[in-house]
Amino acid sequence: MRIKMPQSKFRAIIIGGGPIGLTIANGLDRAGIDFLVIERNPNIISESGAGIMAWPHTTRIFDQLGLTAACQGRYIPLQSKSVSHLDGRPIRANPVFKYLSDNHGYPCMNFPRPLLTQTLYDGLGANQAKVRTGAGIENIEMTESGVRVRLTDNSFEDGSIVIGADGVHSKTRAIMQKLAEEAGEDFVKKEDPIVSSYQILPPIKYGRAKYIPGVKVGEFFETHGAYRSSQISADKDRMHFGIYRKLPNPTTELKKDYSEEELAEFVEAFSDVNVMPNLSFTELYKNCEWTKLVNQQEGVLKRWYYNRVVLAGDSTVQMTAAMGMGLNNGIQSAVFLVNKLQELLSKSSDPDAAALGCAFEEYQNTRREESQIITDHAAKLIRGNTWDTYLGWFMHEYVVPWMMTEEKLMAIIGEQLIRKMYKFDFIDAELKSGKIPWANA
Repeated sequence: MRIKMPQSKFRAIIIGGGPIGLTIANGLDRAGIDFLVIERNPNIISESGAGIMAWPHTTRIFDQLGLTAACQGRYIPLQSKSVSHLDGRPIRANPVFKYLSDNHGYPCMNFPRPLLTQTLYDGLGANQAKVRTGAGIENIEMTESGVRVRLTDNSFEDGSIVIGADGVHSKTRAIMQKLAEEAGEDFVKKEDPIVSSYQILPPIKYGRAKYIPGVKVGEFFETHGAYRSSQISADKDRMHFGIYRKLPNPTTELKKDYSEEELAEFVEAFSDVNVMPNLSFTELYKNCEWTKLVNQQEGVLKRWYYNRVVLAGDSTVQMTAAMGMGLNNGIQSAVFLVNKLQELLSKSSDPDAAALGCAFEEYQNTRREESQIITDHAAKLIRGNTWDTYLGWFMHEYVVPWMMTEEKLMAIIGEQLIRKMYKFDFIDAELKSGKIPWANA
């Protein structure tokens, strides 16, 4: 359902046409707020093979947007999770994804990134014309009543605000920080450094390989071991995986381009690992279609906005991928931000910079605190999976499983975290629920 807003010249320019930028676009579209998405790549759908786990609070958002039917056939449906040692010896197995679905009424959906992007792009319908590809952001200028975004092809777009959803290495964030510094607000120096303590093969979350006959479909496999861990799942056509290794020393280097020799060394370091029973990493790697070695940044920015520029997604928060919460956390920020804009524009069709600043500050302060909690959970999980310390190994592998079942743990996560997550306030839709009621049903 799309709602009608008062006539307004308000226009949001979204930088980045990935899942977060397209979620914001879908929300603004349903709210009746004009927008333009700027994507630097020539095509909105790229063939990068990263996999993305959508938790129940995210699949509920897809339902709100009317995208549930479009999701079918595009994700790997999961029921259970099997954990083993690096050599393949089993540790435990539980139907954790069934627990999550039963608790919240929505399944986890393990998407290849291109198919999730396609689904969100399809959701825009006729407003796909508001997605502009093949030009990146060059600069932002503040005008008397808005912003002018200059692009790499020497053209420009005028709008009311800029929303930077352009990822870990956000150009929007760099420009925003420069604008603040030029105005005498050098908050960059007050930011805590973004640190990488882990490598992952391949980029961002998961790699992609051809399906290997005999691999069990619909189950999530995870290995735990000293300083190394892996995650993998498969359907009948494809396999998605993440291979993690602790760095010898943490680094604040934001972008590391690894050489072929360094990649080969990483691959050799996993030559003794079975990523699931009866499947070695070596055999998996032989079938890879797409991989790349990158560092995993961890950190939460303190400043998410300046003037009429606001950030969302990985441009504000980075966490390790092992928990699968990066996209989900980014979508929660997208939903919260769109809700604040819809609320603001329902009162004034042309809010000034001060009014926008109040909305952005509430968004920043609320979502920063919530994001820090999730980032801390993700950090503990990867360090537990990789046996970062002797005490961590003992707690993660023995004490916690002895104290509570996986079903009980999923219930605690559901009660303390998932049930409190946001939905679009202005979209009237009949949504599902499970054993644990949503706080904002």
